[in-house]
Amino acid sequence: MSTSSHSLKFVLPQELIDKVVDEADFQSLKTLGLVSKQWCPRTRELLFKDINLSEKLDHPLDPATRCERLLELLEAKSELRRLPRTLLIRSSTFDDEDWSLGWLQVCSDDVIKILGMLQNVNVVALREGRMRLDFCHLPLSLRAALYSFISRRNVIELTLIGVRCMEMTPLVQHPSLQKLRLAFNHPLPAELEPFPALKVGVKQWSTSEAASLSSREDSAPPKKFLRHLDVTRAGSTLYLLVAASQNPQATLDFTRIEWLKVGTLGFNTAMTRVWPHFLETFCQNVSRYSVMRGPARPKPEHLLDGTLTFNPSLLPLAHLPNLERLRVDVPHYYLLTPGYSLFPYLLEALAELSASRKPVPLSVLEIGIAFEGPPAGFEYEGIPHTVADLLRCEEIWERLDEILSDRQVFSQFKTVIVRMGRDARFTSPLSAKERKEMKDDIRSYMPNLVEQSKVKVVFRVPAGTSSAAPATRKLKSCRFYDALT
Repeated sequence: MSTSSHSLKFVLPQELIDKVVDEADFQSLKTLGLVSKQWCPRTRELLFKDINLSEKLDHPLDPATRCERLLELLEAKSELRRLPRTLLIRSSTFDDEDWSLGWLQVCSDDVIKILGMLQNVNVVALREGRMRLDFCHLPLSLRAALYSFISRRNVIELTLIGVRCMEMTPLVQHPSLQKLRLAFNHPLPAELEPFPALKVGVKQWSTSEAASLSSREDSAPPKKFLRHLDVTRAGSTLYLLVAASQNPQATLDFTRIEWLKVGTLGFNTAMTRVWPHFLETFCQNVSRYSVMRGPARPKPEHLLDGTLTFNPSLLPLAHLPNLERLRVDVPHYYLLTPGYSLFPYLLEALAELSASRKPVPLSVLEIGIAFEGPPAGFEYEGIPHTVADLLRCEEIWERLDEILSDRQVFSQFKTVIVRMGRDARFTSPLSAKERKEMKDDIRSYMPNLVEQSKVKVVFRVPAGTSSAAPATRKLKSCRFYDALT
């Protein structure tokens, strides 16, 4: 009998190892990477996938120290430079003797070196810290490095939040940007001085230019278009981008947007000025449209003078001929404030579509009661039952049933989603039985959609900890809907 001199080794399939590693949290990844060489590549890939240099980060080390150590690591191990896919830089900038310089200003040389080493980043986010991130306060060399990094062909997603005085040229001439998020940005004052009357349109090409462009496209790889745009209080920035995109040298194309999101938070004069024109001109291909969070609790003076925070131009459904999915989030603090309900505007916009008698591809309507960002000192007591009153408001659901059951116009409509609560601090005290009763009530208010058109009603309310909550009352007249009617 012969025996082998080699001991048997049990080797797990790489696919199984990758599956285990992919399910691990950040701390576990550090341990799994030490198991063997077979486990190391996947753990490294995930550990270094996202680079987060943030002023506001729960971390024992300050951003400047983390930036310095990251540079040392990238210099020592060149194989790590190809792993990061996402880069987040979050910082404040100061040009005032009463404030210390922000970490990004202090570490500008290190950041420039890091940017030069990262080879495969395709998602970039620049965000303000405690204060705004002002490009004018950054060293010139760092500004140039950031502009160059953002403009790389492999960068396909860009987020700018609270960024001031940034030039728009790198964006307008970006060759491959597919997703752009703009929030609370303000461009260079010099760019806003010649702010002319808004007359934007789709870029026009001459016959020779069009022929030349066509021949280049035939021989070049397929062009990547901007598909996803998310805008909140960035009207001036959006205006300049749209105006500059009409230049024949511009590569950023707004005409292929498929998913459009807009925030009601701070829908100011500039947004009001540019938004209707932007929708009418560039949004013919939008299939998903989301109207997200609103502002903080309305001020008393706004209620006295009748100013409406929610702008009706946020729901221009007639300008979205290919709209398939519509999502509207209603801030919870709007529910009892006369004149601030979004529901009349939503119903009016849908009614206008119905009155046009033209078929529309809308298939999903999602209505959410958002519990994010309450004002300081706001109490949640009573809110679940306030929302329950709204969900039991017959006028809203009966009107929706009347409008959307017009199968000549809404022949593709399939689903109504009603969702309540997204904040982790919010817990509904409603029992499972009460939640089911609410869903049954809503379904009973929409017989044409549910029974005749077989539309699905999806009702999402977070489960609570109490099984014996006080019964909610069933309203016959709804103060939320009557506020603007």
